[in-house]
Amino acid sequence: MVTRIPQRTQDDCVTCAVAMVMGPPYTYERVLADSDRYAKTTGGGRFILWWEIYLRDEGFQTAYRPFSELYSLPRLGGGGAGLLYMYLTRLRKGHVVAVDEMGVIDPADNAPAHVAIRDYVLMCRPDAVFDQEFLEVTWPRSDSRKSTR
Repeated sequence: MVTRIPQRTQDDCVTCAVAMVMGPPYTYERVLADSDRYAKTTGGGRFILWWEIYLRDEGFQTAYRPFSELYSLPRLGGGGAGLLYMYLTRLRKGHVVAVDEMGVIDPADNAPAHVAIRDYVLMCRPDAVFDQEFLEVTWPRSDSRKSTR
């Protein structure tokens, strides 16, 4: 099970969500420091999903899955989680949350530890437009952290 890491600023949801799905020893501070090694934008100003490269560099397997497969994360048997992007229309900005077999873990202020996926989606609409895919993150097989989550 993923442990919630709350946001420290309005724009650090990615750092929090990535640290959440990676789990110990990947703390907020470590992911933030490690992220400095990765480009965030292209020369043309386009945003780069730096965390995909970071996750692979750290030995995690990643794959994009259809949004509907969020509900099948329990098939990983506690061996992984997901990262889900949404666009918040009212705030005009993106937001990233973690998802595990128990539900959505939102790093935003005052969010509960877990919210069932269906309840979270209903709670966020119509202000949130969810990506049609999420990034499934599978922990390395030799990872002993799985049993301590």
